[in-house]
Amino acid sequence: MHYTTSGREVTDETEIGIYFYPEGEVPAEKMTGGVGNDFDIAIPAFSKDHEMEVVTFIKNDSDLYSLMPHMHFRGKRMRFVAEYPDGSEELLLSVPDYDFNWQLVHELEEPLRVPAGTKIRAIGAFDNSAQNSANPDPSIDLSWGEQSFEEMFMGFYAWKEANQGGDD
Repeated sequence: MHYTTSGREVTDETEIGIYFYPEGEVPAEKMTGGVGNDFDIAIPAFSKDHEMEVVTFIKNDSDLYSLMPHMHFRGKRMRFVAEYPDGSEELLLSVPDYDFNWQLVHELEEPLRVPAGTKIRAIGAFDNSAQNSANPDPSIDLSWGEQSFEEMFMGFYAWKEANQGGDD
């Protein structure tokens, strides 16, 4: 979790719940996932459509459950494409009008089995122009940063490796 300063003192009331299995109990199945993150962001000032791509590799046969794009104020669009080992491709999710205020986890209606060796490509773009009403300052070159006035380019994923036993 990271915060952007607002210029005034505020109180945070975040709560977190952590649940532990009873001692000695091991879960039959484990959810995992990943994040594709590009720290090498270089968005030129006044750029209206600066494209980026990051690739996440699936090492073992897995069931994909959800995807989530993450950018900041200048995020414009992002789509996720599975590139399978046989060379075929499948569009998994398209967010053509990204909005920083609507950072949603997109859960698939049914888990999608993806074979080992699948690449998930997150392909997107930034609008660092004056036409972007959410842009705090189009005149600066941007790099990666945790503050909302800086930028990130990330794709989050939740999957469960196959062959763990049990049913979904």
